[in-house]
Parts: sequence; structure tokens; C-alpha cells
Amino acid sequence: MKDALEDLKARGPQPVYLIYGEERLLVDEAVRLLKEHALPKQARDFNFDAFNAKETKLIRIIDAAQMLPAFAPRRLVLVENADALDFDNAEALLKYLAKPSPTTVLVFVGDKLDARTRVYKAFQKSAVVLRYDHPKPREMLDLVKKRARANGVSIEDSAIRALADAVGADASAAFQALELLTLYVGPGVKRPITANDVEAVISVTKEESIFALADAIGQQNREAAMRGLHAMLAVSREPALKVLGMIARHWRHLARARSLLDAGSSPKEIEAAVGIRPFLLDSLLSQARRKPAASFAAGLQAIAAADKALKGGALDHARAMERLVLGLMAAS
Repeated sequence: MKDALEDLKARGPQPVYLIYGEERLLVDEAVRLLKEHALPKQARDFNFDAFNAKETKLIRIIDAAQMLPAFAPRRLVLVENADALDFDNAEALLKYLAKPSPTTVLVFVGDKLDARTRVYKAFQKSAVVLRYDHPKPREMLDLVKKRARANGVSIEDSAIRALADAVGADASAAFQALELLTLYVGPGVKRPITANDVEAVISVTKEESIFALADAIGQQNREAAMRGLHAMLAVSREPALKVLGMIARHWRHLARARSLLDAGSSPKEIEAAVGIRPFLLDSLLSQARRKPAASFAAGLQAIAAADKALKGGALDHARAMERLVLGLMAAS
């Protein structure tokens, strides 16, 4: 957790926070910790307001932040989907940031924000900005080790490397996997988590299989795509939701790589930004160059529809995944 949150108990909460980034699990953890320290549960009935920036006008949020607390030292105002705010036309927010209410903790939460706007720069000057992006691959080992230590779990270095290899540069996925591994080893067990435990619990299909499937989809090779899909589902016996998660992750990487290519980034810059292993970079770039950014956005919509189908149980899992592969081909 960021230093700004680690010393909350000592300093107390600040008047304004901006918390955002791709690592949603870490964003949610930061918001939860802030809520716990900013406003006790018994004071929330009269002193807590939550807004969705997609549905609420900015002036309504500012009005709530300027209200005085009732029977408590402060109020808490939480604004989700801060990305939806019109930061180019936010004079009221700029004025508030210049002189925020000392009895309100105003928290904006989002995914992606444009650092070039006046409001973002005002946040940097007057608020606590916490940004949780995917770590660089070289940072993963240290992150997992620190998280394990914070959770009171012992884990061997070989297991940390195996876990990082399995999930890639994705701290949220690594931390969730660490929780599963802790349950697998058992509470109170003294022995450390080993690489064998990682293999048993986080049995990930090799990334090469996902790349091969994506290649077949991009080439409109229906036979090869279906063969690759059924190899993962029937031969490797991977759960459909797990395969879907890997495909989704790969498509997000492709979308990010395509966007960076369009922006003129170098392969090295793309490797660092996406968090992919070097020996897979050429294949990723080759796939990303095949399609425009819009086709990757359409593919992510098809993936979201497949997720609903799998969780809703309306379709047999194999049929739902087949429909997904066909949908991705249609988006190509």
C-alpha cells in the first residue's frame, strides 16, 4: 500500500484523494482502508455519501462535500467512475480543490485519467493522488514477496518466480493467487509455499497456446482456432472461465500494444508497458499490427458477452467458448 495510506493512523485522512489505475483490486483496497480510517461505521448513516460520476452532476458532488458533519468530526464523500467527469469544464471542482472543506474527505475513484487536464494537475497540487498501474515485470517478484510477508505467509523464491510467470505483470491476479495458495497450504501450517504448490493450484495453460489461438483467429483459420480451443478445454482440462480469462488478458495486451504502436512507441517501450515476456513480444506485435484498434474493442465486447453466458449458465461452456472464438473472428 502507498505511504500516503500507511500512515493514515498517525496523520489522519487528508481532505481530497484521487485513487485510480488498472490494478482494480489495489484501488478497492485503498478505498476500503481510507473509509475505515476516515469515518467509523457508526457515523456513516449521516455522514457518508456515494455518487456515480456518470449519473451525478459535479455541482451536486461539491454541495455534498461542503456540508457540515453531523455528530462526527468529518464527512466522507465517495465518487466512483471519476473518469466520466468533464475535467475540461470543471471550474467548481477547481475552486473546491483550491480550498477544500476541512471537515470532509472527498475521494474520487476511477480507472484511467488524463494527466494533461487542468483538474488533474490541480489534484496533484492539492490532493493525495494514488495511482495503481500494472507493475513492470521486474517488479513482480518483490511485490509478491512483500505481499506474502504482509499476509504472514512464507513462500520460497522459486514459488514466487513460478507465480509471477503464471500471471504475468498483474499484481491483482498474483495477490488473488497468493490467497488461494495460502488456503491450499492451510491456515497455521508452518511450511512455506513451494513451486509445486503453485503448479498444483495455479495450473495455467502455457501462454504459447493462447498466442497460437490468437494467431488462428487473426488468420481466419476456423479449423485451427477450434482445434486450439478444444485442446485447452478437453485435453488440458482447463475450466472455460479460466481459458476465457487468459483470452481476455491477451486481448487487453493486444489492444494496449495496438494503441502504443499507433502512438509511435518502440518495441522496448511496449514490452515494458504491457508487461509481456521478451520472447513473446514479436508474436504480440505481429498480432497487434494485423488489426485496427477498433477490432480489439469489438473483441473485448465479445469476451464480455461470453463471460455473461458462462456465468449465467444459458449455454454449455464449450458452446459458449466456440461462439466467442467465432465472434472474435468476426471482429478481426
